[in-house]
Amino acid sequence: MQGASDDPKAGERAYYARLGPDGLRHARGKPYSDRDCGKYLVDMGALLQMIGPPPGAVLDLGCGTGWTSRILARAGFEVLGVDISPDAIGIARSVALEENATGVQFVEADYEGFKSERSFDYALFYDSLHHAEDERAAVESAWRALRPGGVLFAFEPGRGHSRDPRALHAVETYGVHEKELPPSKVWKLGRQVGFRRALFLPIPHVGGRCVYRRDYISARSGFALQMERLWGLLRLMTAAARISQLGLTLLWK
Repeated sequence: MQGASDDPKAGERAYYARLGPDGLRHARGKPYSDRDCGKYLVDMGALLQMIGPPPGAVLDLGCGTGWTSRILARAGFEVLGVDISPDAIGIARSVALEENATGVQFVEADYEGFKSERSFDYALFYDSLHHAEDERAAVESAWRALRPGGVLFAFEPGRGHSRDPRALHAVETYGVHEKELPPSKVWKLGRQVGFRRALFLPIPHVGGRCVYRRDYISARSGFALQMERLWGLLRLMTAAARISQLGLTLLWK
């Protein structure tokens, strides 16, 4: 494995430094540089529908290059983005400066032990908790940072993720963690650190992909269009039935 080290978090810290020019351009331009841009925007739209309207304070844990933080800040929230990678935080600050973004700050820190003097209304793990060395410590950091009644949102991959070819490639190439975190496990960790209740929901973009399909555009007849629509609805029901394996978890402090 490239980047093997006595430090189990070395791969997470060095990830962006190893991406190369093309990878960095992609990371800097997210979500719009990604072929799954629609997926990311659907998820953020759903999040904004649940937490709005502003004002409010959001702690974005494992923010990477900060695109989630900037979207939330543009919507009127005060956002603090935290990431273990100095390169990611450097990019996040640079892009925020270029965009003249207000209401957002970035801190280089390990979210597993992060402490803040202020409290937050919401904490967010967007596709980031499964990169933790100690997931329980990361969830506890979120609990500690939230005000009483605050809510944690965890958008995480479910069972089978660690065997996904892309995850295996990331582990082998960059030495990062790629774990499985279905909502049931997130809730188990949440109970252990003091969260008092939970809600499981389907990942928004899963529903979006099922119902709003590119196949509609290429359908050659009305019958084919209706069959595509019915197939999408069937896939949506199947996805909804799997929320204990793959989904969005909300935890209340």
